[in-house]
This record gives sequence, C-alpha cells and structure tokens, in this order.
Amino acid sequence: MNSDTLDLIEDIERTLFENSLIGFNPAVLAVLDNVEIGQKEIEDLKVGLGPDVFDYLFNIANSAYHGSVKLGPVRYFFEVVNRLGTQYTKTQILLFAMNRITRNDREAKIIFAKNFAASVVGRFMARSFGFSHESARKVELACLISGIGELMMTVYRNHYQRGGPVMSDEFIENNHLYLTGRVIRRYTLPEYLPEMIMNNYLSLDQLTIALPGVVRMAIAFVDWSFQKLGNRMVIRSSHMSLDNRYSPSLAALIADKFASAGLSDYLIVLADTEQVNVNIL
Repeated sequence: MNSDTLDLIEDIERTLFENSLIGFNPAVLAVLDNVEIGQKEIEDLKVGLGPDVFDYLFNIANSAYHGSVKLGPVRYFFEVVNRLGTQYTKTQILLFAMNRITRNDREAKIIFAKNFAASVVGRFMARSFGFSHESARKVELACLISGIGELMMTVYRNHYQRGGPVMSDEFIENNHLYLTGRVIRRYTLPEYLPEMIMNNYLSLDQLTIALPGVVRMAIAFVDWSFQKLGNRMVIRSSHMSLDNRYSPSLAALIADKFASAGLSDYLIVLADTEQVNVNIL
C-alpha cells in the first residue's frame, strides 16, 4: 500500500472517529472490555452513548431472534450487554453510529443493511452446517463487521472528503478490508475476526467448510440477493412455528430481527410455496 493511500485511510479514521461525528466518545467502548466491570458502570454508559444508540440496542436485544419470547424483555442496559455479548454490542454500536451520520444516504444504508443481512444468513448457515452455537456467533459477528471499512469510506467520500481526487468504487473495493482491520484492532474486537474476514477464497477444513468459508459464502449470497433482487434480502421459509404453536416461526424470527434494526424495507420473506414475483425486482 502506497503512502498516499495510507494517508487517506488515516484521514478517514481521524475524520469519522476523532472529530465527534459519531456522536459519542469511542472511549466508552473500552469500558466494556473490562471483565470486572459492574452493573452500575455499564448502566452509566447510557449517558455517553446517547438515547438513539441506547434505544437501538434495546430493540435488538428485545427481538424474538435474541430470545425475548423465552427469556422475557430486558429492562436495563446491563441486561442488553449480557444478552447480546460484549463484542456484538460494541460492533452494533460502531455500525449504528457510522450509519447514523448519514441517515439520508441510501448508498451507506444499503451497505449497513447488507452487513446486517449477512450476519443473519451467516449464523443460520453455520448452524445448518453443524457448527456449535459459539461458532455460529463468531460467523455472525464477522459478517456484521465485515463491511465497516466500506461503510466508512462511502460516508467519507459522500459527505466529508475535502480536496484531492474523489475515491472511486474500485479504490473502496480494493482497500476497505484494510480499514476494517484497523477498526478491529483500534477497538480490540476479537483477534479471530481478520482471519474470518480478510480472504477471497473458500476456506475448507478437510471435507468441511471452515468458518471463514461460511462467512465468505454468507457475504457472497447477500451481495447476490441485493444485486439481483432490488437491494433486498429475499428468503423463502416456513411460517410454521419452530417447535410449538406458541413460539415464532423462523420466518417471524428473521422478520423481527430486521424490524428491530429498522431494516424491514430490505427484507422480503416468502412462504414455502410462494415464488419470487417479478414486481420485487
């Protein structure tokens, strides 16, 4: 990577993270890394994050996808962090805050929606391939954070770049993963994430698709769906309950997950026998 590219990427980080654009002090994220942190300290983070980030995280944690039907609704931020997990909470905060900078930027919103969709698809893929719940969560987190560099570059180009040649789509495509890696290190996200994200091949483990391969497949599938189906994630799934008539169906879980993030417009859930209608293309 040449010095001009590195200087530009450093300016993107400096502009978006260090000039208060994201609406909160990123140092609050480091508090969540303290394994000995108490409930009061976590509750105190609400002030630093701001009400909209706080409400967004509560919506996610209280979705049926994250177990609200069986576990009940969360009432405190401490419970939000416990239910979602520290690293997932940190990643959601970063992505939401970055997307919030440009609420009316359709290009940035689509990137945000694709990251979100890939995290859902990746988790279900991992479980269907026989991976453990913990492994599936790793895939989910990797898919979620995979496009933050692309999101940051797009936000910077469309709204905050001053002087110099405008970044091309090709430049973003070639360099966004490097910026993603810097964000992962900057906010001490799990060390396994770069290996899960920064590859352009299908990773195999003997006769099994390895976790990085699942991440790559989920991202590729969502890219295809958004490209071919009008910037929507289109799935076909049973609307029957997963285990009994009192629990939500898989289709309902996914729809609720998207709704909790304000992304319902980017999802279409078809019934088992329903075909893709040309009107959605």
